[in-house]
Amino acid sequence: MPGFRDLLPAEAEVLREAQESLLTEMRRWGYRHVITPLVESMDVLDLGLGVEQRRRLFKFTDGNGDVLALVGERTVPVARLVAGKLRSAPLPLRLCYAGPVLSTDENRFQQRRETYQVGAELVGASGPVADAEVIALAARCMEATGIRRYQIDVGHAEFFHGIMDAVSLPDETKAAVRMALAARDFVTLESLLEGTPLKSAEHELLLKFPALRGGPEILDAARALVRNKRSEAALAELSRVRELLVDHGIGDVVNLDLGAIRDFDYYTGIIFEGYGPDFGRPVAQGGRYDGLLARFGRPAPATGFMIQLDLVSEMLTRAPRPPALPRLDAAIAWSGSGLSAALRLASTLRLFGMRAVVDTESRSPDAAKDWWQAVGAANLLYLRDGRTVMWTAAGKRARSLPAEQVAARLAGGDA
Repeated sequence: MPGFRDLLPAEAEVLREAQESLLTEMRRWGYRHVITPLVESMDVLDLGLGVEQRRRLFKFTDGNGDVLALVGERTVPVARLVAGKLRSAPLPLRLCYAGPVLSTDENRFQQRRETYQVGAELVGASGPVADAEVIALAARCMEATGIRRYQIDVGHAEFFHGIMDAVSLPDETKAAVRMALAARDFVTLESLLEGTPLKSAEHELLLKFPALRGGPEILDAARALVRNKRSEAALAELSRVRELLVDHGIGDVVNLDLGAIRDFDYYTGIIFEGYGPDFGRPVAQGGRYDGLLARFGRPAPATGFMIQLDLVSEMLTRAPRPPALPRLDAAIAWSGSGLSAALRLASTLRLFGMRAVVDTESRSPDAAKDWWQAVGAANLLYLRDGRTVMWTAAGKRARSLPAEQVAARLAGGDA
């Protein structure tokens, strides 16, 4: 089916390892794992999502006539959870999650309708300290997956909103300008502005807006362009967040991007995206959404981010040195009456934390070696007549041992 795909063992293993690395890093920062459903009521999603985001959802009706949808992002379900079952939990709350999301738009997730995300939400904390924590966590999460060269682009949603407040345009034109900026469609942006009564200075500001990217020097350049308190306050907050990111030790990978526009309408403050090497699409995305929890009856500031696992695994697979996948420690073959001993040996190895697979049929030594190569285990253990013959990964016969001694030798690395 277009937009959906199977993950073969190697791809699935890379994705799973990346997911575990991300969740482990989030736990180190005090974030606790929650699981929300893949299916949500449209009543819930209507509260949290804009018209365009709702349009992208897979919707269906259950036997009771209720309209449901497959989630297209997981921040809204977490907001529902915090305002519901976690309503009495003291704030701030640090929560993390992992799971699939779906969209009817094949371009939403790089020609896919289904992708996998891992995310973290810091609920109940406002201000630059909380924003910097979430951005720094996103950076460390990218490192945890094995991405060594990356960049974090940080902007502020209020900078754009201040500019829009200061120009005299119809609401529908403002919405179209926002969509063009979000897509970085500068041809459409120019066309939209040509048909407006904007003053030359306002027209020039909106055209310069996407180019406001770089180091801390762009903050001064932006201050010279704007004359509204909303944008000025955003610049001051952005400056403080950058200072804190230097304290977090990631100042050298932070790039300021005042032209950043996110396509979810619940963002209210600092927004950011994380990019890996030679990759045109963001691997990580996040920002502040202080108004979302109030829609569910529990007003609270919040900020968070998500990482696209599919893009991470694709990036790692394409790297010059792809990550080494976990390998079976032992392939256990047998002949004659060796099956019972093989099963007991495999159980013992697994108790030691090793990965072991037992052959399903009796084989000769030569056939066992062929099977071992196909399985790709580090060692071959061949059980016959109460003894175990061991071959190393180099293919050489190491020694003949009583079966009960093998587990301890392998566990100790003495092959």
